[in-house]
Amino acid sequence: MKLAFLQEIYRSPGPFATVYLDTSADAEDAGKAVELRWRAARDELAGRGVDEAVLSSLEERVGQHRQETGRRAQVLVADRTGVVFTGEMPGLPSELASDEHVSYGPLPHLMPYLQAREPRLPHVVAVVDHVGADLTVVPAEGEMSTRTVEGEDHPVHKTHSAPEELQKHFQQSSEETWKHNAVKSADEITKAAEKISAEALVLAGEVQQRKLVRERLGKGVQEIVVETDAGARDRKAAVEPLEAKIDEAVGSAVSARVDEVVGLFEQERGRHSRAVEGWEPTVEALQREQVQVLLWSKSAHDVTDLSTGPRASQVALDERPLRDMGVEEITTAPASAALVRAVAGVDAELVVVEPGSVELTDGIGAVLRYPLAS
Repeated sequence: MKLAFLQEIYRSPGPFATVYLDTSADAEDAGKAVELRWRAARDELAGRGVDEAVLSSLEERVGQHRQETGRRAQVLVADRTGVVFTGEMPGLPSELASDEHVSYGPLPHLMPYLQAREPRLPHVVAVVDHVGADLTVVPAEGEMSTRTVEGEDHPVHKTHSAPEELQKHFQQSSEETWKHNAVKSADEITKAAEKISAEALVLAGEVQQRKLVRERLGKGVQEIVVETDAGARDRKAAVEPLEAKIDEAVGSAVSARVDEVVGLFEQERGRHSRAVEGWEPTVEALQREQVQVLLWSKSAHDVTDLSTGPRASQVALDERPLRDMGVEEITTAPASAALVRAVAGVDAELVVVEPGSVELTDGIGAVLRYPLAS
């Protein structure tokens, strides 16, 4: 996943208070339970020196969810300016140790959230009929949007009750209208997909119109189409089958992207040119802003803290390389927090891999933008 959506957070010098809170609404006394958990987290943060203004800003956001009921969790990050980030999860990350539920330091503690968050693949859902299309546009980050494409609505239906010559005329007119509307829908779908660099397009609705629209999509967009018979523009149509197909398409695309990155890493590692692994080579590549994709295993280990400077790429295993660069303001931050800032800052991609899916020295590696110097 690209981490550009986190860049704004790091414009603040910190320090940052980070809270992971179980805010599930799946029991009669759920509200009381959330309040007690927040009080415990609040007391812990206060004990670490977080001031009242920061605590109050966090408290205002506790329990504010898009998902109204069921198992859920929040991550909240605040500094002296207020809350700078909120995220939602289906539950607390399993990798989150009890002493990591709250943290206070020079950088926000976001790796557990990034490991646990549901994949947010940029995609478009288009439900089409002979008149137009309903689009749902889901960018990699930010709010999803909906829009409607309306074409000509006459004539769109063939007639079977008129004389034969009139039937042929109506048929030809209807088919021309379908094609005209397909061009309009395809243009809007293509624009929407290209704008968000969509990696999947779920095309649903009337069978004949899907074919017409698909043939008229931009070439790059045609390659990411997943068609489904589920869904219709009729408001009475069941939404569950379409939602299931969307989840399937997005999940498949995410898995394919992880497989693609792992395959590229293993290929480049074999050539000893555009891949590195282990803490020292990977951190040095981040210093050079050379990393295209950072591979992070949930079993990454050994290094707990990194030295950091004011810039995202100013990260090192200890202070000496930063001193040699002329960096004067040096702090120590948890390694995962420093890596997240570095990946976001150099506009790289983070791919979390399951232990055992690829061999990585120390559980960390990278695909590089350009080859290592020979």
